[in-house]
Amino acid sequence: MKLKFLRTLFVLSAVVFFYASCKKQGVPSAGNTTKDATDYKTLSSTIGTQFYKSITGQYGGADVNKGITSPYITHAGGNNRVLNSIPALCGTVIDTTYNTKTGTNPITDTIKTHFENLHFTFTCDAGQVNGYQVRDSLVNVANHSFFVFDTYAITQYYAVKALDQTYKLVSMDGSLSAFVETKNIEAPSTMSTTSVYYLAGLKVNFASGAADITTGTTSFKTTTKLYGPQTNYQEQVATYYGTIVYLGKHKAKVTFTPGASYLVDLITGVVTPA
Repeated sequence: MKLKFLRTLFVLSAVVFFYASCKKQGVPSAGNTTKDATDYKTLSSTIGTQFYKSITGQYGGADVNKGITSPYITHAGGNNRVLNSIPALCGTVIDTTYNTKTGTNPITDTIKTHFENLHFTFTCDAGQVNGYQVRDSLVNVANHSFFVFDTYAITQYYAVKALDQTYKLVSMDGSLSAFVETKNIEAPSTMSTTSVYYLAGLKVNFASGAADITTGTTSFKTTTKLYGPQTNYQEQVATYYGTIVYLGKHKAKVTFTPGASYLVDLITGVVTPA
């Protein structure tokens, strides 16, 4: 267990280092490190859906769909109470680390391991809870038949604030990073995508049950790495910059700097020309 925890800290440290080293104001100019043709259509789907999955807790951690409640309540098996009934939560800080594991036999099962460090603070206005700040780091590792490993590492640092009395329309500002990698030891091959997103003025409506980002912009930096027979066993690395403009109805326009733009369905990942 100690060794697993140290490995987790190493992965999280790498993600946090990437985030810290890339943090800049505005959208940088493009700077791909390879000249190979890029499938911008597929990449735009990846960039858009990874962001949406991150803020809606599909990798774990905070889920904007849950409203102004702590994600730890769900993990602990507690009941989410009506927000107006818990003014004592003003300023409450939840700081916890936990891990889970499912599956026992890697030959017949997919072994899934989840590690998370959560720092969550309720924020208030005039003595009434109206939002929260989250600083969350997590790693998911799925082991398939000894050889194939899927890794998801997410760091989130953002603020959510209610914009009306229903608490189902909120703003989001801050940043997050997402690292997704598939590694096949037997092949061998590796594919990974590392993205850093900067949230500016996002408005999220989850009255219908599924978070809908109705307005706002996210700038991003995405680095892809590919290694395997398709690259003649040479590591191929490329970096891309751009913006995501949210249009509502779970649609967003992903624009790369310079050039290509695509409309992405944030739930299905389906892409159409902008």
